[in-house]
Amino acid sequence: MKGLLPTESVHKNNSVAIKVAGLSKSYGKLKALEDVSFAIQRGTIFGYLGPNGAGKTTTIKILCGLLEREAGEVNIGGADIALDPVRVKQRIGVTPDESNLYPELSCQRNLEYLGELYGLPRSARQARRRELLETFALTDKAHTPFGALSHGMKRRLTLAAALVHAPEILFLDEPTTGLDAPSARSLRQLIQKINREQHATIFLTTHNLYEAEVLCHQILIIYKGRVVAEGTVPEIRRRVGGLKNLEVTFDQEVDANWWQVVATRGTPPAYLDGRWRLKIASHEVNLVLGRLLAWAEAAGVKIMDLVIGEVNLEEAFLAILEEKSQSKEGSV
Repeated sequence: MKGLLPTESVHKNNSVAIKVAGLSKSYGKLKALEDVSFAIQRGTIFGYLGPNGAGKTTTIKILCGLLEREAGEVNIGGADIALDPVRVKQRIGVTPDESNLYPELSCQRNLEYLGELYGLPRSARQARRRELLETFALTDKAHTPFGALSHGMKRRLTLAAALVHAPEILFLDEPTTGLDAPSARSLRQLIQKINREQHATIFLTTHNLYEAEVLCHQILIIYKGRVVAEGTVPEIRRRVGGLKNLEVTFDQEVDANWWQVVATRGTPPAYLDGRWRLKIASHEVNLVLGRLLAWAEAAGVKIMDLVIGEVNLEEAFLAILEEKSQSKEGSV
């Protein structure tokens, strides 16, 4: 299965699949969501990103009809979730971060049982079951109990289960959590295939920013219940204009305290290979570079390689959160 760039699978039908306007929700004095608004075009993969406690789970629960909103409008596939929940739930599929399938039932029985719940005729259930098991490379596990599958296979069947009734809109909550690299890549390719071949609109939450960068046509970043950035991946990168990456490889390990010597406004370094190779994201990369060269000469440390480049989505995401965190602290 060939991997795709996100822009390759955008469909020409640009009608809105999900529209949220002024969505708010509080738990006592805690504002979980505050005036959240966004629109998702039909047939796109939408990344809903934020740190823990940002409001992602609350949003998904409201959009899926599991939690009442406090204020705002939520339109899913042309229907209001509060006014017409049955119609909405017929159009959506949900893959939770923890599977809700029956561990004692076989793979095919889990799929057929869900088909029964959705009212599919027996022949349609069986055909859909065969199709999904083949698509998700689980045909040889058809009679294996769900509980006996590997973690990667469980994630694949959980995603397949959300597609039993061929939903227009699919909610994926941390779909690759806990998977090894090959399994995660395989699942990402399946997500792209579903988007491309079934024209499904996909609402994705993930802490894997590489995953979001590879999959998503549109990104929204939420922080403390409020939208802080929205756009395509290139637009999010430009949102932190001037932020550059500096990758440095030394001839020896360096003391972690070295950063105090070269620190300026920007993101602290990530240790990529022990303390031999470092990556720094900064708005003032030339200043950082000058200080770094002076420090290396004084410390007798040789720089073996140095590369300056553009930031990726993860680095832009962290910079935006840092900016918002500092602005909130400054307003107190």
